[in-house]
Amino acid sequence: MSFKVIGCQCDSGKFQCANGQCIDLDWRCDGTKDCTDDSDELNCPPPSCSSQQFKCVTGGECISLQFVCDGEEDCTDGSDEQRTCREQTCGPHQFTCQEGQCIPKVYRCDRVKDCLDNSDENNCNYPSCTEKTCANGACYNNSQHCNGLQNCRDGSDESNCTTQQCPLHQFQCTNGYCIPMSFICDHWDDCGDNSDEQGCEYQSCSGTQFTCPSGRCIPQNWVCDEFNDCGDYSDEHGCDSNSRDCYPGEWPCPGSSMCVPVGKVCDGKPDCPRGTDETNTTAQQTCSLDKCSALSCEYLCHFTPQGGACYCPDGFIVANDSRSCVDYDDCDIWGICDQLCEDRPGTHRCSCADGYFLEQGNHCRANISVGLPQLIFTNGGDVMMADIHGRFIRTLVPSQGRGSSVGVGYHWHSQRVFWTDTNTQKVYSANFDGGDIQEVLNEAVHSAQNIAVDWINFKLYVLEARVERIDMCDFDGGNRVTLVAENLLTPHGLALDPTVGYMFFTDSGYISEDMKLERAYMDGSNRVELVKTRLGMPTGVTLDIVTQRVYWSDSHFNMVETVTYSGLERKTVLNGGTQVPYPFGISVFENHLFFTDWTKMGVIRTNRFNGSDPNLIYRTADRPGHIVVAHPVLQPIVMSPCGRNNGGCQHICVLSHRSDNDGLGFRCKCRLGYDLHEDRHSCFKVRDYLLLATQYAVRGIPLNVSLQEDVTLPLTGLGVTFSSSAVEFDGNEEAVFYNDRSRQIIYKSNTNEILTGHRVGHAESMAYDWTSKVLFWTSSSYRVVVAFRVTDKSRRDIVTGLKSPRGLAVHPSAGYLFWTDWYRPAVIMRSWTDGSNAVPLINTTLGWPNGLTIDYMNDRLYWADALLDQIGHVGIDGYDRQMFSNIGQITQPFSITIHADYLFVSDSRTRSVFRMRKRDGGEITPIRKGISGILSVKAYTADLHGNYISRCNMVPNGRCSHFCFPAPSSSRVCGCPYGMKLQENQRDCVNDDSVPPIDTSCGDYSFPCDGGRCMPNSYRCDGVKDCMDQTDEANCMTCSPWAFTCDNKHCILSGWRCDGHEDCGDGSDEVNCPTRLPFTCSSEQFACTDGTRCIPKAWTCDADKDCSDGSDERNCNGTIATCEPGYFFCPDHRCIYSSYVCDGDQDCMDGSDEKDCEFSCSSYEFACASGDHCVSSIYRCDGVFDCRDQSDESGCPTRGPGLCHNDEFQCQTDGLCVPDEWECDGHHDCEDGSDEHNSCPPVTCHINYFQCANGNCISPSWVCDGDNDCRDMSDEQNCPTPPFMCPSGQWLCPTDQVCIVLGKVCDGQRDCPNGADESPLCSE
Repeated sequence: MSFKVIGCQCDSGKFQCANGQCIDLDWRCDGTKDCTDDSDELNCPPPSCSSQQFKCVTGGECISLQFVCDGEEDCTDGSDEQRTCREQTCGPHQFTCQEGQCIPKVYRCDRVKDCLDNSDENNCNYPSCTEKTCANGACYNNSQHCNGLQNCRDGSDESNCTTQQCPLHQFQCTNGYCIPMSFICDHWDDCGDNSDEQGCEYQSCSGTQFTCPSGRCIPQNWVCDEFNDCGDYSDEHGCDSNSRDCYPGEWPCPGSSMCVPVGKVCDGKPDCPRGTDETNTTAQQTCSLDKCSALSCEYLCHFTPQGGACYCPDGFIVANDSRSCVDYDDCDIWGICDQLCEDRPGTHRCSCADGYFLEQGNHCRANISVGLPQLIFTNGGDVMMADIHGRFIRTLVPSQGRGSSVGVGYHWHSQRVFWTDTNTQKVYSANFDGGDIQEVLNEAVHSAQNIAVDWINFKLYVLEARVERIDMCDFDGGNRVTLVAENLLTPHGLALDPTVGYMFFTDSGYISEDMKLERAYMDGSNRVELVKTRLGMPTGVTLDIVTQRVYWSDSHFNMVETVTYSGLERKTVLNGGTQVPYPFGISVFENHLFFTDWTKMGVIRTNRFNGSDPNLIYRTADRPGHIVVAHPVLQPIVMSPCGRNNGGCQHICVLSHRSDNDGLGFRCKCRLGYDLHEDRHSCFKVRDYLLLATQYAVRGIPLNVSLQEDVTLPLTGLGVTFSSSAVEFDGNEEAVFYNDRSRQIIYKSNTNEILTGHRVGHAESMAYDWTSKVLFWTSSSYRVVVAFRVTDKSRRDIVTGLKSPRGLAVHPSAGYLFWTDWYRPAVIMRSWTDGSNAVPLINTTLGWPNGLTIDYMNDRLYWADALLDQIGHVGIDGYDRQMFSNIGQITQPFSITIHADYLFVSDSRTRSVFRMRKRDGGEITPIRKGISGILSVKAYTADLHGNYISRCNMVPNGRCSHFCFPAPSSSRVCGCPYGMKLQENQRDCVNDDSVPPIDTSCGDYSFPCDGGRCMPNSYRCDGVKDCMDQTDEANCMTCSPWAFTCDNKHCILSGWRCDGHEDCGDGSDEVNCPTRLPFTCSSEQFACTDGTRCIPKAWTCDADKDCSDGSDERNCNGTIATCEPGYFFCPDHRCIYSSYVCDGDQDCMDGSDEKDCEFSCSSYEFACASGDHCVSSIYRCDGVFDCRDQSDESGCPTRGPGLCHNDEFQCQTDGLCVPDEWECDGHHDCEDGSDEHNSCPPVTCHINYFQCANGNCISPSWVCDGDNDCRDMSDEQNCPTPPFMCPSGQWLCPTDQVCIVLGKVCDGQRDCPNGADESPLCSE
């Protein structure tokens, strides 16, 4: 390459530069300097501007008139913003801030600073409060503090609370916020009040990895990966600097991947790590040009500590010969062009996609003639719409009641806005003008954290965090289908690119190993983990569909990062400090990044390439939700493969990805209740499927490996929280029975009714006799087996006195009921279906028998042993017991069911469901993976209930007036509910006057709801819907003393009185509100702008929100440079507690807080070989890889043929293995009794324990308590008579010789005959 050409002429169609270089003629006067001497852009005619354009003063470029005075410099010289701009006029429903910003008029004097100049809160007369005061100045009553409901609009009434309101896998902060459990004691103040870091014992770390000079340990594969992991570049020291591509005009720092401008080399100021760009006499490095003559540089030579180095003009880099110059692909420079880039010799040319204009040579601005760009975001309650410059904002849709809006999306073509509400548990839509509000989804919407719009195929994607799924539906809510429902733990962010059929979503997980950014096809298939490392809590996600990059926010590490659609070229846009202290929602438009921030409490705009010039453009009163930019260029139209004949799909056509057709494909899906035929286009009705009862929902999935995720909507009852452990069905009525453990209720699905809430307790398992319409369940709370007649809701306890009842199954045709009791020694019992004639079926070699299921074709009973990790089966007559010798991938079987020739087994360890042959346990196949908390599985078999009969359905109800219980030999037994007895005909029930009638009412101090569940009278008409059927707030003539009575006789929470939000419906709760006087702060303090608190000035701009409105973190233009005493300064501009330094956890993003540390695990943990990971010891050698390096499964002992492990005892006859501690414990666990051999010493009980005649040991409090605890009745022999006393742990009902468990006192349920256990004293 030469920079001077003499005596040469360029070909036709070429332009010759002044230095002789030849370029394309079209490049002449095109606005891009292609000649190395810039001569192609000299003496060019000035561009002419139209009447709709503004001509920049200096450069003469033309921009749209709409860009003038928009608060953003579009001209290179900024002349579009320097001219005298006409004053902006706000609408009639808006307030004009002093600086011209427009905000809703209702924001005036509401104690929230919405104007950036605070002028909306000037000259206001605030009311004073008589009891408690919200952080924003509103009033509420003492009784409303920490009641689990947001009474203050800013949520401050739920701060510093201890009441648990968070999901099971999350930690509740003192201020009421919920965070993942893995964030506890990780040195980050995730709660905002530091309550997640209190009382922590931090472990130290060391190991076999690369050790940074600071002492921090990093994985070896992080070395020389061009990322500063150690913080001092020591992990990049010694790497080949030539492998790091420096940009033109840059110089590679020796021993580092860092590059600095050539002009900064040998300028007297160190810029490279360890100052390697300056003279270092110790290292014998002196800045000079001594080597320049030998180098013979083609362009120029520059001072370096090594004696000089060649460098090249712009657009060129030094070749491998260290002297000549070669062209560099400028398009590899991050952010050199907003969108499209074309490399040219020595230079480049930027261009823009359709719908954009090129400005200043590299910026792309959207064509606003087709519509102005608008920000749409949620402010914690309302849906807001604003311009992108921070000038105009309006409430698009007010909060629906006391809703909590989070996710938001839009469809430009139909001018519709969509949003999710996690309080009302609904998805809504409205027009761009806020009108025509519609409920899109109002059923099975559980904590919908985000939504995304497919603008090509007119579909709405909904991400539900609680049930861990992504659904899709039409814009009106029709054709709903589940796309993703596996391997999600805490999903949050969601974004679509329907031009290529990709879907992206984030998962915050429970621990760091679960956190990820995923990509999938838009039909939910082909999931790929794009990012798995260096993630804290990924929340929002957005796309640049032009450059095909994914941006995401990390609310834990306070970062914004981006990768390509393929997960490559990871770049950090923003990194902590005062500029991005807590990012949440995120959106990209032009060269801007918009994100909501929970510390600054507002919307921030910044550069999307380098995070420069961040500005808070809007404020919010509460934590803002997600954000999108609405403009037609962000939703370009492409040809939809679903557009013609629905893609040939019978039901639903879903966009997907494919390698051809410009990346856009489709797949067919079926509506709920259907599955795809083999032709992948037509659908068939699903009659049989698998029910899963989990801690979050009851789901219905196909029985095979299918593209259809779910075939039913999830069942979750009527409450906000839910946890199920038992499920059954009635195939004739197409009904599903399921329980809610958290509220001790049983539901029936086809009528969506509460079947019963009376004395349900914790239902562990269910069994349904379809011939008599009787539902059985085991209750571990009441230690009984209950029979419940569905038709008339009568009930009776048919088996009592159990210790730990669990599994349950019924065989109506054979007349048998089976149940398990986990109390040691565990047993599987068989009785008639009325509970009589009970005999032990299996009472040896059992740990925790669970998940009973019956093979009706072969009359065999199957069970899963959750302790011994075994699956066995036996004839219903108790003979021919068999155990599967190998259950393959199944590590911890818990629940089990049968369909046709297969068993379906849930594995609690791997969170999976497996299918296996029932005959021999072969052909083990996982059909679902990554489903949390599966407690019960049940095969819904539609024809089963029509194929098997009993005497109870041969004739109507077996001619019994109430209960009909099938019995062996095709007989039946009639039964009666409480308080009734059989007549002599043994069929009809009459009142039994010999026993006191069972009182199903709730007494004087409680009232019934939810099918018999008792609630304290104080809960009635108190403004809180405590009953699932909401009857506690119906027909209220007067309100509770703890509630406010509206003029229209509605009852609302007292804290909602005078809070600035109409709740009564007639406005009476906001009438005659008191005024509140402001207070002042000292000169050493900072006054929060909401007027609620004074804080030390040192707390301002420290990246922690101390004021509830975030005002202490606003107007922070710099970065944190120093920290207060007692804190450690991280190089990424954060301050952490000094106690966090060298404690084994990475608190600074670069790990600089770790030094001279040693890693150790607790005594109950196994230390992984990598040296940086501990797992539970019980996970050692369990067949599942828990250590990242898989060392927990290495060197494990294997069972030889017919052998047991060293910690096991082998039974002599059948060779089964049982835990070693079961040998000589007095229980015959082996079927042949060989574990209790003659050499066993006499069984003795610990001191203070009672020894039964059979050798069992029980608590002395169980002696003479009326229960057969010894199982030989020896604990109930020779018992004294009165005085009557209750056993330990029980309470004596006054005036009655009735004992109840202490836990039932003041629990809202009337247990004593006179209800004295629920007296008014309970509220004291």
